[in-house]
Amino acid sequence: MNNIPIGHEAGSLKPDIWSAGGVVLRKLDKETEILICERYSENLIALPKGKPNEGENEEETAIREVKEETGINAIIKTKIKDIFYSFESSDEIINKKVSFFLMEKLDGEISNHDDEFDKVYWEKCDSALKKLSHQGEKDVLEKAIKLAKDF
Repeated sequence: MNNIPIGHEAGSLKPDIWSAGGVVLRKLDKETEILICERYSENLIALPKGKPNEGENEEETAIREVKEETGINAIIKTKIKDIFYSFESSDEIINKKVSFFLMEKLDGEISNHDDEFDKVYWEKCDSALKKLSHQGEKDVLEKAIKLAKDF
């Protein structure tokens, strides 16, 4: 599946589907770390995110997806931004919006993540920026780092 960026600003294109996720932060000594997810079969390193269950809003989806994919219970501090991209599925172009939220870890253990990702781990922010597979998520993390300084 090839992802084609379609813009970084809300409203640039009406999405066919949406999902939501989070940048989960924790302070360790003087370092801030974020939670990232890795899928070996696709050589993918990503932020936790996913599609809504019926009746869920963006915030509920983000909190649930973070819990399922990482094993971590987190609270939303603020919305970071929406990103948009397109991909091809069954010979049609799908436009997708992903809403990301800045989150703080409450409790939980990463060893309790589901099987969607092979590995879930805490990473220093500067290293995570280099590791994330998609530029849109790197942009989200850059903005999250700036926002986190206010919390």
